[in-house]
This record gives sequence, C-alpha cells and structure tokens, in this order.
Amino acid sequence: MKTWGILGALDAEVALLLDQMEVEESTTVYGSTYYQGTLQGKRVVLACCGIGKVAAALCAHVMLRELGADVLINVGIAGAMQQGLTVKDVVIGNELIFHDFDEELLTKYYPHCSRFPADEGLAALCEQACRELGNVRFCTGRIVSGDVFVSESALKRDIAARYSPACVEMEGAAIAQVAHMSGKPFLVVRTMSDTADDSAEELYDNFFAEAADQSAHILLKMLSLAE
Repeated sequence: MKTWGILGALDAEVALLLDQMEVEESTTVYGSTYYQGTLQGKRVVLACCGIGKVAAALCAHVMLRELGADVLINVGIAGAMQQGLTVKDVVIGNELIFHDFDEELLTKYYPHCSRFPADEGLAALCEQACRELGNVRFCTGRIVSGDVFVSESALKRDIAARYSPACVEMEGAAIAQVAHMSGKPFLVVRTMSDTADDSAEELYDNFFAEAADQSAHILLKMLSLAE
C-alpha cells in the first residue's frame, strides 16, 4: 500500500489531520515527531516540520528515506500574490520556485533545475477534492518559497515582478526539491491566510486558523478519493 508523507510547517496545519489519524507509532527525529498510521484508510506518515526551507527539507528527507513515504504532500497557509486572490482562497501548486535563491546556481549545479513541477495526478486529485467540497475557491498556479514572512507591499511587488506567483510561503520549494532529487511525486496545497502586503500580519492573525483547517479538510477529501 502506498504511504503518503504529509507535512505542515506549524502544529495548527496538521492538528486536524492528527486528530483524525489512527496513530500506530511515533518517532522523534531532529526534533520533529513523525506519526505513522492510517488516515481515511490510507497509510500515512504525518509531521509538523517546522518553519523554513532547511526544516522542511530535513523533514521531507526523513519521510522518504527513513520512513518509506512514496509521495509528499505539503499542506498549510500562504500569502496571496496573484491579483484576485484573497484570504481563504486555495492555490494548488503546479510549479515550485525559490524566490531567494540564485536560479543560475541551481541550474548550473546539481540538481540542474530551479523550477520543480508538481505531480499532475496529485494536482488533479486535489482539484477534484476542492470541487466536491463545494465551498472552496481554488486555482492552480506557481508557488514561490523563501525564508521570510512577506509582509511588506514593496517586497511583494518585487517578488511578483520576478516570478509572477500565485502565492508565497516558506517551505514548499524545499520539499519539492527533495522530492525531485528522490524521484518521488509531490504536491503543495496552500490556503491564503493573508495578502502578503502591509496588512499581512493583521490578516494572518485573524484568518490563520481557518486557513489551516481548510487545507487540512482538502487533504482529507483527497485521501478519501485516492485509490
């Protein structure tokens, strides 16, 4: 049976999933606890990886190499970048990019790739899940990642001009790179908690919990639909 590796950066992003999971065992590696068991009838490894690219990459590696995950799904929150997107909208990432890393270095040296495409089958499954939930505004688009919480309009404009992303967050591209280097499928699903501008911190405080729960509900529906 396929094992799904599910990562969220914060406890609140995986709390609903952990609550509904039938945990068989858990282990702590490098400060993160990994829960193994079943969720919606599927084999799952679930963890809160922590904030930022290094923490996310380390967690993804442990899931794939140590705990036998066959696929990686990163769920959680993000800041809206694309015009028309607002809080509680969902972005299904079809491509992951670092916004704070020199693309030339990644293409010149291994893994010779700076843009990591998500698994099309997983993206389609996520779209189906969003449609069946019925109350989710979603789109498919580029997600960019970097080690900064984007909360200034000037920085938002700079990132938007360089990459034209749908949203911005802090972990997805690192998880995507690990999956790419391991030859494993991945998907990043993010619900907007803020608009990544001067109002970001206030919006984040007001909508973080709802956004995190929505991403978790989408993941639960995905697992229920998966073969």
